[in-house]
Amino acid sequence: MSHSTALSPSPMTVDRRRGRRRRRLAFGVWTTLPVLTGAVLVAPSGTADASPLDDVSPSSDGLPGAVLFTQILSWGFWLALGVCGLVILYGAATWRGMNGNSGRGVEGKMYVAAGAIGAMVIGLAPTIVSVLFDAGQAG
Repeated sequence: MSHSTALSPSPMTVDRRRGRRRRRLAFGVWTTLPVLTGAVLVAPSGTADASPLDDVSPSSDGLPGAVLFTQILSWGFWLALGVCGLVILYGAATWRGMNGNSGRGVEGKMYVAAGAIGAMVIGLAPTIVSVLFDAGQAG
């Protein structure tokens, strides 16, 4: 018997370990599932007409640092839009400046499109968040 085979476990040992792990996992699932199901079924169900969270809406009233947070968020939007503008300018310069090199022209077009799409997403970000929040509240 060689030295390397003596240190590695046999395939049969590995299969037995995997089988034990699977049995333990199955046992855990089958013992936990009835307990959780029973807890859900036995839980007291009050007949509440309305949830206290129905009228909750985001507000910064009385939040310490709300003005600073809004200012930082505005700076972030401004910076992101500036980066998008620079990307569009770089793409336009590459697109027109490389007339003989079609690969660089295509790359320039991609930069212009990426900058424009980025600016559009940044502009739509507050609307997207608001629509998603309203959709979450409706469900």
